[in-house]
Amino acid sequence: MLKWLVPIPKRTETFEGDQSLPLCVSCDVSAWSEYINTFCSAFESIHRKKLTLGEGGIRICKDASIPAAHYRFDSRDGLVLSASDDEGILYAIASALQVIDLKDGAISLPRILIEDHPDRDYRALMVDLAREWHPAWTIDRYIDVCFWFKVKYLHLHFIDDERYTLPSRAFPKLTTEGEHYTFEEIAHMNEYAKARGVILIPELETPGHAASMVECYPDDFANHLENGSTVEMITDVGAVVSARNVMCAGGTHTMNAVGKLMDEICEMFPDSPYIHIGGDEANIKVWNSCPDCVAYMKEHGIEDEYELYSDFVGRVAQMVLDRGRTPIVWEGFPKKGAHRVPKETVVIAWECHYIMPDDLLNAGFKIINGSWQPLYITESFSHGRWSAKDIYDWDIYNLQHWWEHSAAKLNPVHLAPTDDVLGAQVTSWGCTYEMDICRVMECLASLSERTWNLTRTEPIEQFHRRMRYNNRSLGRLIQAR
Repeated sequence: MLKWLVPIPKRTETFEGDQSLPLCVSCDVSAWSEYINTFCSAFESIHRKKLTLGEGGIRICKDASIPAAHYRFDSRDGLVLSASDDEGILYAIASALQVIDLKDGAISLPRILIEDHPDRDYRALMVDLAREWHPAWTIDRYIDVCFWFKVKYLHLHFIDDERYTLPSRAFPKLTTEGEHYTFEEIAHMNEYAKARGVILIPELETPGHAASMVECYPDDFANHLENGSTVEMITDVGAVVSARNVMCAGGTHTMNAVGKLMDEICEMFPDSPYIHIGGDEANIKVWNSCPDCVAYMKEHGIEDEYELYSDFVGRVAQMVLDRGRTPIVWEGFPKKGAHRVPKETVVIAWECHYIMPDDLLNAGFKIINGSWQPLYITESFSHGRWSAKDIYDWDIYNLQHWWEHSAAKLNPVHLAPTDDVLGAQVTSWGCTYEMDICRVMECLASLSERTWNLTRTEPIEQFHRRMRYNNRSLGRLIQAR
């Protein structure tokens, strides 16, 4: 049974013989009662049998000698799951759910000792909730998958041109009718994730991908163009660009409005240490035709729209810092003006086009590897369709891309090992839950393995068998919800 664990434990001792335990669990820490409920609920979903509270079966214990985020799984005599903190004990519970089997109405498991911990803290899944609507119940399923594979963060892309899926009291017209989450559903997401040790990262898209905001509230978010329009197509230096999906970067109206949305998001996600602020693929040429942007550049000694781009990202990032959170952005702002972005900002390097990952590291930023190849899941075969094997063959210092304009197309980037690469994430774009859940399960298994353990310990064929068997139990867990 141990050979099916994902990710692979760092230290394991195996002892002769198996053992049988009654279907009960006890815990000596009252603060962990909700984690016991998580354990019992998941166990019942997988095995169709209930765990009861009581002595003589599984014991969950707090051990201050175990380092933070580490756990111990000891089934030499009974089964004792130990950790010093919430994070570690939830990893122990996830391992127990993968290892435990039932035989003759009792818990059956081998006699083993596991001591384990992750190599990298940032292990994440991103789900796009704006291009394709995901009912609230699907978020619980993604949380389940993250919990199962010990993936610590779930990044939720709530906002894009197509939809604004968050509720808003400050700007009630923003929310897409019939396809947005209620405050009650957001509260449930937080509670469900917290009980499984999964940290939610909400994303507020700025300054691009913002049509849902620009069109609903042009006075608050739009560029006010010289012809009086805010959203029509305009021509700048012979190129046709759109003002409909990019925020004004110079007017105080935009910053005030973004600040109000930021306050709402921080209130809705009180346990989220990170707030993602978007930051990529903005049609910044429009700013040259916006009097507010032109005046702002002149007042602040900003040379052009590229430097203004970095300045805008920097101002929104500072908003996040002022609220006691850490900002995350997509690679999107250019190298020019990067000094205007606070160095506390974490950058997801995904395209190797706007600014190179080594330039980000040299400038003092910490980065997350979000390399399109092989970490993206998309609805399109033309944009690449990467497998769990591709991820298993990759590492967190490697960035590649299929796109001909990316510097990583012909020359994949290989970074020198550094702790400033915080980890990596699998990113799913433009897919419904039904389209991506099977691929998420497989790709996240590999992502978990390659971020939990930076050094591979078994060949892909063996890991693939491990993952396939493991996903049978995970499938039962999410199907039962």
